[in-house]
Order: sequence, then C-alpha cells, then structure tokens
Amino acid sequence: MRTSTASLLLGAWLVLGPMTAGCAKAESEPVAVARTFAEAARRSDVRGMMAVLERPAVQQLEQAAERASDQVGGRRNIEPAEMLQIVGVDRTIAVAGAELLDQDERLAHVELTTTDGRAIRIELVWEPSDEAENANEGEPAGSWKVRVPLPGPAGALGGAGDSSTVAPPRP
Repeated sequence: MRTSTASLLLGAWLVLGPMTAGCAKAESEPVAVARTFAEAARRSDVRGMMAVLERPAVQQLEQAAERASDQVGGRRNIEPAEMLQIVGVDRTIAVAGAELLDQDERLAHVELTTTDGRAIRIELVWEPSDEAENANEGEPAGSWKVRVPLPGPAGALGGAGDSSTVAPPRP
C-alpha cells in the first residue's frame, strides 16, 4: 500500500509540477535585461552585450570602429563589436539571483548576486524605440538598456555614463 501511495504522489508531482511552475511571477524586464547582459559577458558574447547596451555606448563603439578603420587607411572595415573586448571573466561564476532594487519610468537598478556570493549593481535606462511616436495608447514602445561608464574626451569617465553603473562587487 505504501508503494502505491508513494507512486501516486510522485505521479501527481510529475504531472502538476510543470503546470504550477508557470504560475511563478515572471521577472521584470530590467531584471531580465541585466541577466542577459551578465550571461553575454560570461560567454564573451560581444554582440549579445551590444544588443542590450544603451544607445550612447553603442554609438561610441561605432565611432571608435570608424576611427580605427580610417587609421588603417580603409584597408579593413573594423566592426563596432571588435572595439569591445571582454577579458578577465571567470566562466565558472554565474548569476545565482537578481533583484530589482528600484524602477521609475526612465531608470532602474538591478542587483545581481553571483554564485560566489558577490553582488553587482547594474543601472538600466529606458530607451524609447523609433516607433514610439507611432505607438498606440497602450504600453510605451521601447526597451530597457544597460548603462555603462563611458570614457570622456580625455579618457576619464564622463558624459552619459558618469553615474555609478556596473559597479564593482561588494566585499
């Protein structure tokens, strides 16, 4: 009798488990974007990272690629993705948890906790899409993008990314 009860409970868990998993609250968009950014960095996926970077950062990479192409006399067309190098990433460390710290219409902060216990704070900005002007009355058209510190004209941090964004982990 015990075997059949255990089998029944196991069967119910196997059938109902996947159904109830869908009932869990979905992550907010800023949290999902922060996770995507971290996972792309972990995999050294430059194009994946660029897809979720804020527009000013991507534009700066495009300008740097154009300058680099000019410096080689146009012999080679250097892509913006080549201007971003991901180094020193321990691929054994992943995101274990993510928490939305705050969010308003234009700015969000997400804290990622890694598998080694470090916390990394990421700032995201809302970027309206080009279709935003033609959007219907519903949800605003656009997406959340990761803000990174941008080098200023003299190589110091400044400009749009001056605020503390992808901050160093806490001790």
